[in-house]
Amino acid sequence: MFPRKAYRFAAAALAAAATFSALPAAAATLIFTVGDVTSGSFGNAKIKKGGFTDVLQFVLDEAGDFSASITSTATKLGKNGDLDFTSVVLTGAGGPFNFTILNNDGPTGLVDSASLSTFLAAGAYTLTVTGNSFGNGQFGGNTTVTATSAAPEPASWGLMILGFLGAGSVVRMRRGVHAAA
Repeated sequence: MFPRKAYRFAAAALAAAATFSALPAAAATLIFTVGDVTSGSFGNAKIKKGGFTDVLQFVLDEAGDFSASITSTATKLGKNGDLDFTSVVLTGAGGPFNFTILNNDGPTGLVDSASLSTFLAAGAYTLTVTGNSFGNGQFGGNTTVTATSAAPEPASWGLMILGFLGAGSVVRMRRGVHAAA
């Protein structure tokens, strides 16, 4: 017999496979499963010179607070290994969500980045990263989702009720002690 989370994961995997079966071979699919905190990493290395577009798709099984960051580091600006982000957009329920992009193209700026923090509903999402590579460009990214629940789980309710009962009995005992004195 499988645990409940395994069924949810399998259902999410099947839904993702059905939803994204017509995607190009280069597209990656990342499935976030049920849990308090879920994270994932992605990236691309050796991006050829010129414009590029990378697509990452994932499914959130639960709503949650989402944060993501993408970073690229170069040794020389405008040379082999450098890239600039032109657009980083997350589409899906409630979107599109535009990342804040910081291209440090000054004399000492060798790190380009994009970031986003927002609340996302459960569902399918697509992250599209576009930019310009000066040859052999690369970037890496991380995402984190912290599940938010509208109501506590049954175990949490039980602990809260026990806590209230314990606090009430302490107050009642103290009243009895003060009344006897």
